[in-house]
Amino acid sequence: MSVFAAVVAWTLVTGPSAGGAGGEVCVLPRGTAHHSEGVSSWDPTYPRPRADVDAVMVFLSFPDARPSLTPDELAKDHFPATAQYFARASYGAFRLRPHVVPVWLRMPLPSTAYSIARDWGAPVRSRFLSDAVAAADPRVDFRRYEVVYLVADPDAPGVDPDATKVVSLGSPLHADGIELRRFVTVFESHPPDVNVLAHETGHAFDLPDLYYRPPAGSHADWDTHVGDWDIMGSQFGLAPDLFAWHKWKLGWLRSSQVHCVVDSGTHTYRITPVERPGGTKLLVVPAGLKSVVAVEVRAATGNDRLTCTEGVLMYRVRADVQSGDGPVDVIDGHPRTSGCSQVSVYPPLADAPFRAGQEYEVGSDSRIDVVARHQDGSWTVRVTQG
Repeated sequence: MSVFAAVVAWTLVTGPSAGGAGGEVCVLPRGTAHHSEGVSSWDPTYPRPRADVDAVMVFLSFPDARPSLTPDELAKDHFPATAQYFARASYGAFRLRPHVVPVWLRMPLPSTAYSIARDWGAPVRSRFLSDAVAAADPRVDFRRYEVVYLVADPDAPGVDPDATKVVSLGSPLHADGIELRRFVTVFESHPPDVNVLAHETGHAFDLPDLYYRPPAGSHADWDTHVGDWDIMGSQFGLAPDLFAWHKWKLGWLRSSQVHCVVDSGTHTYRITPVERPGGTKLLVVPAGLKSVVAVEVRAATGNDRLTCTEGVLMYRVRADVQSGDGPVDVIDGHPRTSGCSQVSVYPPLADAPFRAGQEYEVGSDSRIDVVARHQDGSWTVRVTQG
């Protein structure tokens, strides 16, 4: 399709490139951190979300429960909504195609025997995965699929709805002559949490958790790093579209849509909303050897149609920080106020976008000024480098 041809541009070996002189400074080096935000290269153990990606959805029952729902009913909890989310986020460059196994496949042990939990012990987790693959193998040719969803009967007594996650194996399982290293394990209640499968599928494409996970027993807020912005922060967020940085990482932005601002002097850009195709999408201002400040525009449309604030969103990205430890921090343009207090996952950041007349200093030599909003929804931003 024409959108696909216009959008997809990716260097297979070195990763994405940034427009402008010195663009390599803005391409953060991929480090050893789990789900590193570095975009200098792509980890080949993850599928690339470009064009069509086929996924299989397997439904698992247990001897200690009889499912009250059909596989088709549970599949509709997640599709077509998940595929539609990614189609919008990628500007049509990526299509997630689910293939549903239409029957329940029986696991050999009761659900309680697998000790399913958010922090799953490795031995029982490995037993669950190996039993699931063995149960599915007669009905599934795993060679055909890049993403595997294992959906457990939500009525089974040992199924913990808080345990849905992506499991990556250091020692792979084998089926149909291939290695299986990664599974999306789905233990959701019916109906499930909103956008939960889109969040987990993001992990299957090497995107990190952007929320903060407080220590056990703590009542600290989980959403202090990015709030509602980006589905990898919260699946419940009002603005769950992916950051432009993630769209760049995944190959959905052309190099001409990303500008690395390193030259001295004053540079002016007109940025279009991240939710719409076309135009400049991302400014990147270096902020040290392993971090940058990213600048994009957010609008109440597409995946972000429920957001209550619009404007120029800025956030700091670090490539050497682990998933779940804060690799991205949204910069609050209005630190003394909150927004969307009744519905936001973290109201202090709900009104984070900058508006015309505001500025942000990046260190002592760089300044980002928000100049104006235009009738078409784009914004003019000026970057001054000392």
